[in-house]
Amino acid sequence: MNSRTITRAEYEEISYPALGLTFDKARKLKEFLDSKKLSKALDFKLSGIKTGSYVGVIKYADFQLNIIPKIIGDTDSVCLENLAFMLSYTRQLTIHTTGQAQLTNCQNPFLEVLSAHYADALLKALSRQVPHSYETREENLATIKGKILFAQNIRHNFGNLARTYCQFDEFTPDNLINQTFKFVSHTLQKLTSVSQTRQKLLKISAVYDEVTLRPITYTETQKIILNRNQTIFKEPLELAQMFLQNSTISLHNHTFTNLAILFDMNKLFEEFVYMALKRTYPQWDIKAQNSKRIIQSIGGIPDTAYTIRPDIIVNGNTIIDTKYKIIDLPNHKPSEADIYQMLAYSKFYGIKNIILCYPTFKQGYSKATILYDKNIQINLVTLNLHQKLAMQSTHHILSSIF
Repeated sequence: MNSRTITRAEYEEISYPALGLTFDKARKLKEFLDSKKLSKALDFKLSGIKTGSYVGVIKYADFQLNIIPKIIGDTDSVCLENLAFMLSYTRQLTIHTTGQAQLTNCQNPFLEVLSAHYADALLKALSRQVPHSYETREENLATIKGKILFAQNIRHNFGNLARTYCQFDEFTPDNLINQTFKFVSHTLQKLTSVSQTRQKLLKISAVYDEVTLRPITYTETQKIILNRNQTIFKEPLELAQMFLQNSTISLHNHTFTNLAILFDMNKLFEEFVYMALKRTYPQWDIKAQNSKRIIQSIGGIPDTAYTIRPDIIVNGNTIIDTKYKIIDLPNHKPSEADIYQMLAYSKFYGIKNIILCYPTFKQGYSKATILYDKNIQINLVTLNLHQKLAMQSTHHILSSIF
């Protein structure tokens, strides 16, 4: 059966009929997302679903939903390239997009970007070495190798002196890390529609010709410990683990049956601003997520302590709180909850200068003072993420903050 692919923007409502989802399939989709700790990714309503700040791809049975970030670009291709840049900038991934035309035309742009990057990173590492390790094997051999397992030998070779059941260590590429890479490469071959990426994945499979193809779970990969000579595989391993952690696997077909790779733009925007500040102003004291307990407990009831946690504190005298929301004065303005939150930060941290930081939605202003008295000043600033992002432009993007 051909899969149904729908592409929508963040913060958009979509009816179940438009998605081709029955109530039963929508319920099962929600259960799948819950199982992957992505319950906040979609808001399931009676009439349909509403996308939120999570962008990426959801593949469930014969249904696929691409959620495009619209606040960080003016076209689909720019949005996707900016998302790839922000992921690269904050997570140290050297992600390269597959090109604007291919991204715009392919059915699953997020998977294509990540699949291409996985293939590039793994091929680059494999060009330097194929990880070998000593693996313990047990086999019924014609010649003795290693040590004899007497109990198994009696069970397998009673009356047959021509064979001996042995246990031995073998220096081999057929180990867990290579089995992981082979399985993920095999499954991505079936998902990609970009020929260049498929060819790279086929090259990886050819390198791993002697490696066993079997389904690998994310839990298994937690046992992998890279030695000093294998650090070049850190990035492809993290990507492989991401694919495995966010999917369900068919043991019969050796493929992903369901997949949800989603990025919370609230967190990504916060990380992007933090990293941009750290790199642009290395001489400053910039701290992230510095929490403070404001209420110890309620009437002695356990587990009722309350904390506040501003996103970024600069030099101990400025709080920056990022808000991945549309701000377009006077139509869209900071919510009362946001303002009260900033007042709480000022009171409990003793900091007078507060900055609310939003992505630019429309051209107009870049900075505005929304509250000022002798005790506190709250500034509202916007960062222009509608332009095509690049490493050399991050300093200019931050210019509206300070």
